[in-house]
Amino acid sequence: MLTTNTSLNLPLTIKTEPLIKKQNLSECRICGAPAQYAYFGAISCNSCKMFFKRNANTEQKVFKCNFDGYCEIKRDKHHMCASCRLKKCFQYGMTTDKFRPSRPTKSKTKSLVKIEPRYQLEKLSILNSLKPDHSLLTTSQWTLLSNLYNTFDESQLSFLGKSLVDTHDSLQPMNVTYQGLIQNYFLAVYETTGRYLCLNDDICKLSFNDRSILLRNAANNVSCMASTFIPHHFNLFNLDSFFKIVSTMFDNRALSLTLWTMKFINPDIIIFKLALSLFALSKTDYLYSPNISIESTNSSTIFHIQNKYAEVTWKYLNYRYGWYEAVRHFYNIIYWLMACTTSIIHVQTISTHVDNIDSLVELTELTLILDDVE
Repeated sequence: MLTTNTSLNLPLTIKTEPLIKKQNLSECRICGAPAQYAYFGAISCNSCKMFFKRNANTEQKVFKCNFDGYCEIKRDKHHMCASCRLKKCFQYGMTTDKFRPSRPTKSKTKSLVKIEPRYQLEKLSILNSLKPDHSLLTTSQWTLLSNLYNTFDESQLSFLGKSLVDTHDSLQPMNVTYQGLIQNYFLAVYETTGRYLCLNDDICKLSFNDRSILLRNAANNVSCMASTFIPHHFNLFNLDSFFKIVSTMFDNRALSLTLWTMKFINPDIIIFKLALSLFALSKTDYLYSPNISIESTNSSTIFHIQNKYAEVTWKYLNYRYGWYEAVRHFYNIIYWLMACTTSIIHVQTISTHVDNIDSLVELTELTLILDDVE
């Protein structure tokens, strides 16, 4: 909150103006968070200070911006583009010259065996680099596109999907280890869905009533789409062991619906994430939850968010593929939603899925309520 230092008791002939406005001293130049001191040459918060200290000596090319440097760096964003954030640090005067020399450390005994990291996060690569065309998308729309892309983090699912492929040939079908890996994969689908629901700014900003109603629908839609996109990307259903084990976990109807849904998937990871965000707010839960009134939510607010996502999706498709192909891809997105809706209606009969969704919604509601209190 901005304050002034003027007083009614001062003589009118006396004018006092601070040389530097107070709000400038108390605001991080990088993300806008509260800040009191200058670190490494620029006024910054502790978070940006530590980020710069960790990454300043890293080559800029190590960090890649998916949207050609159009990411918005603000403290209220749950995900900040590392490339754009580091670039902004340098732009506002941060320099490595002010780093303290590190203390000498004792050399550790060299290990005879090279230990590989057990868990390495790796995001799916974007097909082709993006060079924004402002005649199609505005700067704010590119920022929204960047935020939606970063909100759903598929790293864990990609790691497990690749592991299922790599270990398939070395293990016998129905192997206990492979079964455990598949179970971990499906659990990761729900965990990734939960993180997405907590990080989507538009969902977080909904009223408590709207949010509590839509969370179950969003959890079903997002988990359904994720559980079809990753197998499609890694061709998991072409693996004999994967198909046989999954067949024992779900009925034939669920498998056939999943395979049918995969026919409408576009391999472009950006289209997947845009469609996922668009579906998250679709009111398909009324089809299998008749006890929920369609008038229970503020439809105008939800439609506004959906229209915003739909416009960005259409403009990206037009930019990426041209008008004719954009129509075809948007047509497939609609069919993907219809296929997912059919699948979701059926999986409501699978107790394991319903229990996981119940736990996911309860935990997400609690997390968002605590965030509101803070």
